[in-house]
Amino acid sequence: MNSSNGSLEAEIPFRSLLAFEATARLGSVSRAADELNLTQSAVSQRVLKLEAHVGQRLFLRQGRGVKLTGAGELLLQTLQGTLAQLRAGLARIEPYRNKASLLLACPGDFAHGWLLPRLAELRALHPALEVWLMPEREITAIDRIDVDLVVSRRPLHRADVECAPLLEDERIAVCGPLLAATLAREPFPRVLAKAPLLLLEGEPEWGGRLADSALRTLTLRRAATIQDERLLLDAAEHEQGIAWLSAVLAADALARGRVVRLAQLGSAPRERLWLMRSTLTPRTPLANLAFERLLALAGRAPG
Repeated sequence: MNSSNGSLEAEIPFRSLLAFEATARLGSVSRAADELNLTQSAVSQRVLKLEAHVGQRLFLRQGRGVKLTGAGELLLQTLQGTLAQLRAGLARIEPYRNKASLLLACPGDFAHGWLLPRLAELRALHPALEVWLMPEREITAIDRIDVDLVVSRRPLHRADVECAPLLEDERIAVCGPLLAATLAREPFPRVLAKAPLLLLEGEPEWGGRLADSALRTLTLRRAATIQDERLLLDAAEHEQGIAWLSAVLAADALARGRVVRLAQLGSAPRERLWLMRSTLTPRTPLANLAFERLLALAGRAPG
């Protein structure tokens, strides 16, 4: 089979690729036709067009079905990966068509500890509201296409962005309620020697707290070092020891009694959380309504 020239090289026959992928996956032209809601003749013609485009035979007849040639196998491997990426990309941009969607980029600890317990109150803005949470995403601009609202510890100082303080945060010591009951009367620093310590990989010394000169005579037991702060909270909930973490992250667990704060260990400040939106016309009017609702839920007056 000769390689094609001209327009076939310039234009990839996408419908032929779909017909080829279905036929290869199902091993039958007739089954591919049923899946694609086409006639067998239409599927065959599309496959022939693709073969003409690549200049290679892609199938061999095998009984009532088909078998891939070597070239067909190579093309199928590439095509299936490409189609998977394409479908994933189309799924990601789906909310942009829906004016009842809200695209919110925020830190994972904020989403886990503060936002998710209040999600129903946010969704009460509109009966069809669909919230898309994008945790851990680094945002340097709000272009009203990729994101509607941003919650971050790094405010965007731009002329087209409005920043409002949303939540104050601090680092606190927490543990499970059973362990807390045994530690309630233990003063600082002795309390730290009475239970295992849970450490965040990025803060192995609890932000310097464990380097305090008052601890030099104590034997500290380090139970676990954990990379994800949410897993650190889970370990504390499961009575594995004392964790030093974000109060915003622990807010829901504290409210539900899954962990208890150890007040004798004090606290340390952490960066404030800011709520941000574009000052230009939003992708959806729900963005401005959600901005005001989030501020109200945080106990801050909108504006």
